[in-house]
Amino acid sequence: MFKSTKEDFGKNSYIYTLENDKGLKIKLAEVGASITGIFFKDKNGKEIETAFGSDDIEFYTDKAKNGHMGATVGRVAGRTINAKFKIDDKEYNITPNKNTDHTHGGIKGLSYVMYNSIQKKENEVVFSYVSKDGEEGYPGNLNLIVKYEITDNNEIIIDYIATTDKPTPLNIMNHSYFNLNGGGKINDHEIFIDAKYYLADDENAITSGEILSTKNTPYDFTALKEVDEIIKAKDGCDNCFIFDDNDINKNRVKILSRKTNICLEVFTTKPSVLFYTANHFNNFKVRNQTLNKHEAFCLETQYLSCSLNFNHFPSIILYPDREYNHRTIYKFSLI
Repeated sequence: MFKSTKEDFGKNSYIYTLENDKGLKIKLAEVGASITGIFFKDKNGKEIETAFGSDDIEFYTDKAKNGHMGATVGRVAGRTINAKFKIDDKEYNITPNKNTDHTHGGIKGLSYVMYNSIQKKENEVVFSYVSKDGEEGYPGNLNLIVKYEITDNNEIIIDYIATTDKPTPLNIMNHSYFNLNGGGKINDHEIFIDAKYYLADDENAITSGEILSTKNTPYDFTALKEVDEIIKAKDGCDNCFIFDDNDINKNRVKILSRKTNICLEVFTTKPSVLFYTANHFNNFKVRNQTLNKHEAFCLETQYLSCSLNFNHFPSIILYPDREYNHRTIYKFSLI
């Protein structure tokens, strides 16, 4: 059984709440097609805010306040070095918004715009947006659909579907920040990532283009281990981990808390996940608390970071005769 509500969120927009009867609840806003909170009941039946957000729309329209929290990110998530790329020998300049680089789609990207929404079922909401040719410097009119669905199995299914009338790069993901304890340090969380390889960083903490083995490194999460290990070894994680294939049925990430017994698993058609441990949080105000360093984590399912800068990375160019169609599933359970 499912139930849902649709409420005014301000600025002529709406916010939805979807719930099942198994203890899962998600809040969704038209601005940024954003997840504004995920809630799940712990081993004692207490509702835990497992993904953070705000009930104030200003939080989602002001980039300085939220840093993409819960938002749909694109057209190209991650960084594009020097804010330029080529398609078929034609060079494009996109909006630089981090020094000379472009990151997470630009100044507004897909994260700070208003989507249209429609709800035909109690357990799903479909958001749509047309990104015009030239928006943030990207070529082509992009028609984007972001669909959220919750299931009886405590899954949150996110589908991204897009078409374009000109070749354009596309790498869309969700930027939720999680904490399975509902707050405090994430050091005691245990994590598994199904990745034998990861992307190395250069001296400026930007992807260097090197694909390295995780074996015998702090980045080896192929067996469940505490997040505390990577925090102690590297002061946290902000790296892209590469999967062997794009099988949606394979459990790519598993992270759990023995304090609440809440477990989060990730399934995706994307070729990698970026695991980030909120290394730069400092008095970051969310719904019920203030977050600091290492008090949240992201699991950003995406194409490889800096894909437009390295020819040996898989192409992210979408052509007019093709459809961008990807799925990510967040599944909650109790251990």
